[in-house]
Parts: sequence; structure tokens; C-alpha cells
Amino acid sequence: MSGPLAPHPVGIKFWTSIWRDNKDLPYNQIHAKFQNWYGHSFHRTFGKYFYQHRAGPLGAFAPIVIFSVGFKIVTMYYGTLRDTNAAVDAANAYGQGGYKTNPVPK
Repeated sequence: MSGPLAPHPVGIKFWTSIWRDNKDLPYNQIHAKFQNWYGHSFHRTFGKYFYQHRAGPLGAFAPIVIFSVGFKIVTMYYGTLRDTNAAVDAANAYGQGGYKTNPVPK
């Protein structure tokens, strides 16, 4: 008989091997080993949920450049409409009718 308790799901050898491998190492080496293990296991487990960054020659600046170009286009479009409407309003104020009106027949 093995006793009333069920065996440990991971096993005691797993934990004692970690202790045995790291007990004589300085903290910075233990930390580096853990970071390496954690990084690999995290990316292997959850990497499928992350966007694959294929930004091309611009690299990490691609989203910033694309946003800047889009913002510039939207701003220029808004400025064009604003200036056009301002010109029409100014012409109406001086009684000229604006540039969208048909010329007065002679």
C-alpha cells in the first residue's frame, strides 16, 4: 500500500531537482535561468494569441508613421472644407454671392 494520500501530480523529484540545480548558484544566475524559462514557456503557451509583428522596413515605427499620414490627410481635408466654407461666408458678407454661384447674365 502506498498510503491514504494520492501521489503528487507533479512529483517530488521535480521540486528537489530544481533545488539541487540552483542551490549553489548566485542569485543573478538563478534569476537569468528563471527569466529564460519563463519567457520561453510564456511565449510557447500564449504566443498564438499575440499579433505577429510584420511591420516591414519601418519596423516598430510603422504604426506611428501610418497614423501620422492618416492624421495629416484628415487634417488637410478638414482645413480645405473649413477654408472653402469660410470663403463662401466672406463673399456672402460682402454681397458677392461666393464662388459657387452662377455668374449674373449680361
